[in-house]
Amino acid sequence: MLCLGDSITQGRGGGPGGPPVLSYRYPLWKMLVDAGQDVEFVGNVEGGFESDPDWPDYRGRAFPRRHEGHWGWPTHNLRKNLEEWTRGLEWDIALVYLGTNDPSYRLTPDDSKREMGLLLDFLRARNPRVEIFLAQCCPPWKPFPKLRARMAELAREKGVALVDPTPGWIADPRAPNSHTIDWIHSTPAGDRHLAEAWFRALRVTFRPLTPSTLVG
Repeated sequence: MLCLGDSITQGRGGGPGGPPVLSYRYPLWKMLVDAGQDVEFVGNVEGGFESDPDWPDYRGRAFPRRHEGHWGWPTHNLRKNLEEWTRGLEWDIALVYLGTNDPSYRLTPDDSKREMGLLLDFLRARNPRVEIFLAQCCPPWKPFPKLRARMAELAREKGVALVDPTPGWIADPRAPNSHTIDWIHSTPAGDRHLAEAWFRALRVTFRPLTPSTLVG
């Protein structure tokens, strides 16, 4: 399974830059273990942006730390490097969460849709049978509503599963039970919220989860 994205996927792991920012990957992995799945995450990256947290073993298993999350990267830059980064890797399932940084690089929602389409094409070229899950970005302000509309269009056009974690998402870090520390990066509650959205999609979108469908 390839977890592909930006800081939401990578996490920071602590350090002098501020409070720890972890990742949905760990709670998602625990949910999959609880469901009896044997999952191996793949990727060129192991740690967070500044360090790797101490991921405790769970039910006698060690957390598979590899991923393809890149802190601060927009869709187009990540897409251009993906072939080199993932050379020699194989995956049957790809979880894609990208676009949060695109407005900072002056990508319009249409630009993001085009770049994401090329990225999805690359994933399919590497494995025509890959099952792709494309997540919607959570920020509520402009241009993200329009970006979400473009990603929904793209998911229909490409025949990939659209994962929408925005229902119930609390972006304001001042709010009780907030899902973010800074309007963007998730708290542990936010990580669980994202993980639950991925897990629901993995369970119902294509077929019931079995070890054979999730390994790789």
